[in-house]
Amino acid sequence: MRTALVGLDGSGKTTVATRLRKLHGVAVIHAIRPHDDPTSPYAELSRHLTAASAAADSVGHPQLKVALLYLQLNLYGPQERRNTVPVLVSDRHPLVDPLVYLPMYARMATTGGPGPDVGRWWAAQEPETARVVRDWLWECGGGEDIWALGTELLGLATLAGEELTRELVQRLEVDPPDQIVMLALPVEEALSRTRRRSSGTELHETTAALRAVEAAYERVLSDLATSIPVHRVDCSRRDIAQITDDVAAHLR
Repeated sequence: MRTALVGLDGSGKTTVATRLRKLHGVAVIHAIRPHDDPTSPYAELSRHLTAASAAADSVGHPQLKVALLYLQLNLYGPQERRNTVPVLVSDRHPLVDPLVYLPMYARMATTGGPGPDVGRWWAAQEPETARVVRDWLWECGGGEDIWALGTELLGLATLAGEELTRELVQRLEVDPPDQIVMLALPVEEALSRTRRRSSGTELHETTAALRAVEAAYERVLSDLATSIPVHRVDCSRRDIAQITDDVAAHLR
């Protein structure tokens, strides 16, 4: 059983996933941060990609952010294939979240070239991080032009949902989950939680943007529900133990 745990940033996905990891027969993968599992063979690469993603947030171009997200999601398939446990839970999913975020980032993108900002992005990274990211960029994208990769990926936002899913299946070498669990949380609560994080907010974390993400999740999950079971767990002002129990009930 492969379960995708999704929801707005701040909904508690990672906290719930951490608690689920303690259950017998359950393994958890973070779709974009494999280093959440210290035993992951991809932990070091994941840390470098996370640092590069934070640098992309500081520069502010959707092309950079989407390209980094793609590089991170390319770690998901190998992680999934190495797990043989009966129940696999993914914190986010490479075939669900891009359906939500790609169109949003495409609308945020501006035309024209990056100017000096790609150079600023590389310079903002530690030398070792830049080296590791450049190597992974070559492996996943066939070159080191991060802007071209991001522009290409944003172009996929014009594809219909099913067509985009097929494209991602081919690119990322992953299959759809067996079910999806959505952690439902009002935008105001989600934003309040994200603003309390020491690392600050990501590029898409504003009130208007989170409302757009919420609407996109509703649309995407409604479409996916025709072929994949979708469950919703209310997270508003509820104890994390109760939320975890509700999610765990869907894993049996």
